[in-house]
Amino acid sequence: MNDDTVKKLALMIAANCTRNSVLDDAVKTKAVSEEQMNQFNHQMSNRIYTFLTYLLNKPAEEYSVMIEELSKNYPEAWALPNLDQSLMNAVAKSSPPSLPH
Repeated sequence: MNDDTVKKLALMIAANCTRNSVLDDAVKTKAVSEEQMNQFNHQMSNRIYTFLTYLLNKPAEEYSVMIEELSKNYPEAWALPNLDQSLMNAVAKSSPPSLPH
């Protein structure tokens, strides 16, 4: 995947993971300043871009080293993720209608 596409994908992932979230709500209540949120967004998109670059464009041995390093910060106390219903609903609304059988 070319680098510009990976960068755009990283931005889309970062934006969709922060929109309408607890963090987004905190910004609205001023618990987090707009400047802090902009810094967070930039940091998140940089990290996602780096991860995607290793996942999609680096040789397997470099990707393996990246995963090994990231696994040092595995969030043991976090619940395992579920599919996000709001993202799935957005996709369903945008999907073309099914053809009749």
